[in-house]
Amino acid sequence: MERTRTLVNRDLELYMESLEDEPFFENFATEQMNLLENKARFHQYNKGQVLFFQSDPRTYSYYLLKGLVKLESVAYQGDFSYIDFIEKQTFFPYGSIFGKKEYTFDAIAATDIDIILIPNDILEEILYVNNAQLRYMYSQITQNLNFLEKRLQVTTRSSAYERVLFVLALWQYDMAKPFKDGMLIQYPLTMNELAAVAGTTRETASRVIHDLKEEGRISFKRKAIHYLDPQYFEDMLQ
Repeated sequence: MERTRTLVNRDLELYMESLEDEPFFENFATEQMNLLENKARFHQYNKGQVLFFQSDPRTYSYYLLKGLVKLESVAYQGDFSYIDFIEKQTFFPYGSIFGKKEYTFDAIAATDIDIILIPNDILEEILYVNNAQLRYMYSQITQNLNFLEKRLQVTTRSSAYERVLFVLALWQYDMAKPFKDGMLIQYPLTMNELAAVAGTTRETASRVIHDLKEEGRISFKRKAIHYLDPQYFEDMLQ
């Protein structure tokens, strides 16, 4: 059985040096950052390892330092009802703060990851006296809700082909970064994951990717997705 690894001192020091400059931590006072450093746990997970399961007690909140995390929410009958991804320099889950006592999805390392585990009681203690951070987190929740509204549009499309296209547009919006003459997602997202998020078969997802390649709009490889015509996908979300 694989175990998580605590970050070695050199890696931990490098992360701590840059952490205060990241947007999520900019509003933390020095003593609050020191408290987090003393109480938080800095771990490494291998690809495929589980951070937590749906319905586990919400002990920690998480800040992803490196890599990609997959979220899965499973319906009672055993079917996947929701799949999403969290990329580096992201805090999650926002619903664990002042909210539910259990996690509402599974979290799995989609790549090898470095991550901070922040005890919820410590984070809530800080937030009670840090109004600036509360406002920042509220703005992030608003952005997340805007994304979920776009995500809900996937379910309104009866055509599986169109759902795959829309998911690709959402991935570009959520995870892609400017690269040369287009946009790039530099994570190993698979055809099976594309199909699962779109609620269709791998064959349909493969057909969509084949057609987009023929049209010169995308390059879908094992370790990256290169959007060659970003405007085409942006227009889908308007």
